Amino acid sequence: MTLISASVLMAGVKLMRARTRIPVYPLGLALAVVGGVATVAFLVIFIVYAIG
Repeated sequence: MTLISASVLMAGVKLMRARTRIPVYPLGLALAVVGGVATVAFLVIFIVYAIG
């Protein structure tokens, strides 16, 4: 799951940097935020589960 959320994060960053006629920056920013939050959440859950 962490790999999936990290790939969503990278896709969002690539969309943010893309230079297209259609403004895709907001979509890229949204994907990057969702991917980043999901990655951190999965890592925190994994660490808490490993300790507990």
